Order: sequence, then C-alpha cells, then structure tokens
Amino acid sequence: GVAYCFTSSIKDRGISKSKEYSQEYMDSLKQDLDETDLDTSDEVSVKTPNIIFVQLESFFDPKLVKGVEFSSNPTPNFDRIRSEYSSGYLSVPCFGAGTANTEFEVQTGVNLDDFGPGEYPYKSILKETTCESAPYVLKNLGYTAHAVHNNEANFYGRRSIFPNLGFDTFTSAEYMKDENQKNPLGWTKDSVLTDEIVKCLDSTEGPDYVYTISVQGHGDYPSEPVLENPEITVSGAPTDELNNKWEYYVNQIHEMDNFVKELTDRLADYPEDVVLVMYGDHLPTMGLTVEDVDNKYLFQTEYVMWDNFGLKKKKENLAAYQMAAEVMDRVGIHEGNIFKYHQARRNTKNYQVDLETLQYDLLY
Repeated sequence: GVAYCFTSSIKDRGISKSKEYSQEYMDSLKQDLDETDLDTSDEVSVKTPNIIFVQLESFFDPKLVKGVEFSSNPTPNFDRIRSEYSSGYLSVPCFGAGTANTEFEVQTGVNLDDFGPGEYPYKSILKETTCESAPYVLKNLGYTAHAVHNNEANFYGRRSIFPNLGFDTFTSAEYMKDENQKNPLGWTKDSVLTDEIVKCLDSTEGPDYVYTISVQGHGDYPSEPVLENPEITVSGAPTDELNNKWEYYVNQIHEMDNFVKELTDRLADYPEDVVLVMYGDHLPTMGLTVEDVDNKYLFQTEYVMWDNFGLKKKKENLAAYQMAAEVMDRVGIHEGNIFKYHQARRNTKNYQVDLETLQYDLLY
C-alpha cells in the first residue's frame, strides 16, 4: 500500500488525455456551447454586480453532529441568512484539510476528481500555466479581480499562484492593519476581513470580483481547555478531550458567524449591487464518520447566496466546481468556456466525460 501510494503521488498527476480528445472533438464541443441560448430566464437581465466569495475555514453547522450539545446556537446569523436567501449543500473535494483544493474548484470550475489522488493543482499545473477562471472571465466584462486572505501570502503558494488565476490584487495578512487580532491558536480573526473586502469594492469605479479566504476556524483543535469563560459550552461528546475540541471550535465559528452578520450589514447599505456567496471549505478535523452527522456525508458543507438587490430565493445543492457558474447564471452572465459548459450541460448525458476532456484542453 505504501509503495502504491508513493508511486501514484509521483506518476499519477494531472488530468489524463482521453481517447476521444481531438481538434474535431473540441471544435464540436465549442460549437455546441456557442449555439446554446442561455438567456432564457425572465428573472434577471444581464447585470454586472460586484461578486464576492467568502470561503469560511472549516465552517459548517455543528448542530448536524449527533450527540453533541451546545449551550446556545453557534451560527444564528448563518442560519437566518440560509432561511431567507438562496442556499443548499455544497459538495467539496476534501475533508478536514485541503482548503486550496476547494478554492481551486470554486474559482476555475474544474473537478478535482479528474486529477491524481491527493494532488494539489496549486502545487503542480498552476505553477506552470494560467487557467480559465472566474477572475479572467469577469475581467473581460470590466471587473477588477481581488484576492483577500487573513493569513501569510505564501500559504499554499498563493502569492505565485494567484497571478496565474487572473487576480489583479492580493491582500494577505501582512498588509492588514488589524492582522494582530489573533485567536488562541494564533490564527488571525475573520473580523478583520470586513474592512478589507469593502476596501476592494471602494478601490474601483467599476464592478469588482473579490475572493476571500478566511482562517479563524483552522485546527488542530486543542484537547485541553484554552478559552477563559467561553460564550458557548459543549457537552455530550464521547470524551472530555473531544468536548474541549468542540468547545474551542464552536466558539471560533461563533465569532466567524458574527463576522457574517457584520459583513452583510455593511453590504446591505452599499451603494452598488452585490452578490455575496459564503460557504465552508471542508468539515473540521474532529474524527467524524458518516454515522456522526445527520446528512450522512463528510464531503459536504453548506453555502448561502446573499444579495442586496432582490434575487429570487432558490434551494439547490451544488458541487464546488459548479458554484461560480451558478452565480454567474443567476445574474445573467454566460461567458467562459467551462462556466458556460456547466450552465448548459449540468445533469445531462456525458456531462462528466465531456467536462474531463474540456478541462484537459484548458490546462494542457
């Protein structure tokens, strides 16, 4: 097993070239996309609102965990927004770790399942080439693309990878004035992100795309008590060590939930149209099994799609690689080969087969 995994990690890299791949195959696929009329909805006309993604570190609804009880609801603001705006489950490519792979899928529309086992495209193909992405597609419509992350710029190599994804600016923790607001494990608190996101919106006259990666909920979670007078106490876990881990975790995501309210309150009165998508990148490292959670799925978090201009509420489950295409579709944007492909072909025959071939063509 060790030998096989080691060999696979070296040799089984990237997306394989399918036997169907040819110039004619790709020309036919491109023609099908060009001839597909996606402007059929009467819900929206073509818009260019500001589009903000906030990827919340290890964020999910802990009330889904069986047996663990909390003295108060850790996520009341996320729960309220979920009930009032478009939302659903989000299938993500990782569990317990692997933040960069969820953000890769969301930004590019590429399905990580088609890569080698355990591969991080940030550490392989994206070090060599650019890739069609939400920043590149939206920049063709006049957007400016910003990345914001309250951790160091070199984490996952983002400093060198983000230019290949089309970002115009990258604000990391080193450039945030409130970077010293730390939680007990030393991660910068997510409350610093509100001002940084609004700064991005204020920095241009045109529309902005802002991709934000949070860090406050990061593990490993301490098995000994580290919080003085925690706002939320926990009981019901099988061991005292797990109770302590859950107590630390839920108090961190409770503060992240307060950040969710602060951000939406600020954006509610913003003088431009805004779509804000918030979701967890993966479940926390708590040794969870499928029997421990009500939804019976470990590779699943939740998302909400908030806005300040009256989009119709919609309940739909998505994969992370479908998220950007869904957001663009909701506001009448049908651009970019891979995003238009998701909009036109989702839930159709040969969807995954043709997607893998399209991804190979885009990257290799």
